[in-house]
Amino acid sequence: MNRSPSRTATSTASTPSTAPPAAPRVPAARVARLPGSAGHHWQWQSRAACRELGSTRFFHPADERGEDREQRDEAAKQVCAGCPVRAACLEHALRTREPYGVWGGLTEEERRELLRKRGKRAAGTAGTPTQARRR
Repeated sequence: MNRSPSRTATSTASTPSTAPPAAPRVPAARVARLPGSAGHHWQWQSRAACRELGSTRFFHPADERGEDREQRDEAAKQVCAGCPVRAACLEHALRTREPYGVWGGLTEEERRELLRKRGKRAAGTAGTPTQARRR
């Protein structure tokens, strides 16, 4: 009996890949810093001036630059200026390191600068003895 060798499938290396390209990695809010599911941590959001306005005023598209971005940021800040929970919103954004958008009246760049200044101030006073300790 003469058996011919069985044919094997061709290599998959020659077939084009149909997998979608990997999405670019972007920073995300630090979820571990979120206050949890207890409703009282989130109640401030129900009183926010931006509650019914949608997100486009507060988060810029990836390609937005220059005057267009400045105008959108200013429009968002005007909403924040009259918001009854502005301080809670800003504190949330700072605590969770929100990487995008206008929160509590500050852009992401302004929040990063504020955190940087807070860090320098804390580092500058951490090792300094108080007047009471010197006596």
